[in-house]
Amino acid sequence: MFLQEISSVLSEKFSPKSFKLNSEIYGLQYGQKRINKTIKKILLTIDVSIEALHFAVRNKINLIISHHSLIKDPINTFNQNLINKLTLLTKYPISIFVLNSSFIAAEGGVSETIAEALYLNIEKTFEINNYKGVKVPIGRICTPKHYLKKDQKISLENLLKRIKTNLELTHVLYVGNLKNIINKICIVGGDTPNIKYLRKAQNLECDCYITGKIDYLDAIYGRDTGFNLIEASHYKIEILALKKLSNILSLEFPYVEFLLFESGDPFKISF
Repeated sequence: MFLQEISSVLSEKFSPKSFKLNSEIYGLQYGQKRINKTIKKILLTIDVSIEALHFAVRNKINLIISHHSLIKDPINTFNQNLINKLTLLTKYPISIFVLNSSFIAAEGGVSETIAEALYLNIEKTFEINNYKGVKVPIGRICTPKHYLKKDQKISLENLLKRIKTNLELTHVLYVGNLKNIINKICIVGGDTPNIKYLRKAQNLECDCYITGKIDYLDAIYGRDTGFNLIEASHYKIEILALKKLSNILSLEFPYVEFLLFESGDPFKISF
């Protein structure tokens, strides 16, 4: 398979370029950009960490598909971590393709994967305008599937238990009363906190919002307005989506070997 083939499939289907939220880095960020570069082994990872790069070198990877970019902001100074990464990359012919926020919004992407993992019914997309004024389906509006008794509703407490069980989490941060009944949920994957999203979700009659990151001010807003907020593990929800993407790509390109780098959540819990 050639580099152009996998790049086209990613940018057109699994992480559409038109779904970029802002002027973030997207697509081929590093390495040889020859369209006829032969790709035999691909590594999927959440971040281009030094551990991921060492893993790529050991396994003779040709292309890294990463959710987050190698470099996020303009470089003012070269720290040792960045120098170590660039040193590795200059020695080995590895290209890097960055998915970024497009992968959150895409069909089968992060937001949709969360809904599927939690056994929720997806009713429609949750759209916002990006930096170009284009509507991006960044999230999914969902309803809980009924229990065996159709008149039995799901509470915030039971939803949290489902999240911990299905995502294999020891704890989940939340805002709200555990006895609150949940009727409609807005899911926005990744690290995309924005109070405008919360207000729009409320206007769409959602009473719960699930995401990978909730900041302090958003939490205060949720508490003040009675809006249930849930912060699922950023790492867990993104690695689930990458596992799914890896499986799909392996079927689409059966002669290419796909590997998944699971670094583990960098956050540790002290009990």
